[in-house]
Amino acid sequence: MEPSWKILARRAIYDSDWIGLQHLDVQLPDGHVLRDIHLVDYKHQAASVIPISDDGKILLIDHYRLFTDTRGWEAPAGKIDSGETPRQAAARELLEETGHTAQSFTSLGRFHPSNGSSNQVFHVFVARGVTRVSEIQDANEVIGVRWFSPAEVRELIAQNKILDGLSLTGLCWAIVRGEI
Repeated sequence: MEPSWKILARRAIYDSDWIGLQHLDVQLPDGHVLRDIHLVDYKHQAASVIPISDDGKILLIDHYRLFTDTRGWEAPAGKIDSGETPRQAAARELLEETGHTAQSFTSLGRFHPSNGSSNQVFHVFVARGVTRVSEIQDANEVIGVRWFSPAEVRELIAQNKILDGLSLTGLCWAIVRGEI
């Protein structure tokens, strides 16, 4: 049987349509009570997609991240809008951020990137039958796109040049499952 943690109290510190911050009082299985534990409450889950061409190349986006002041290669990703499935969100993000569509999407899984402090959930897909249908629609976020060989992706990972956790997880899953 799993240990049972109990939430005794929940106090909102901040709340918006995107994110909330709460203080929790939690009773541990041994009876001790922890007060004012921080929880970052994400209002939306997110989806990411690893687009793979018919010749096995991987499409990544060149992205600038304000909060870390970093620029790097990432998989297309974004929040799941109300009423969307994770797969629908992955398809929408692929189109918006790369101008491409795909014939099929296969789920690689979902994960909690920071389960010690938040309830955030990420879903990851592989897309195949990828075709360019338009220009990049989200020019505010995406600087450009590029196709990479599997060897180049492995080298970027080995050299710690992909810093985005959602992209890194998705690419590593795709590698270990033989997708790339």
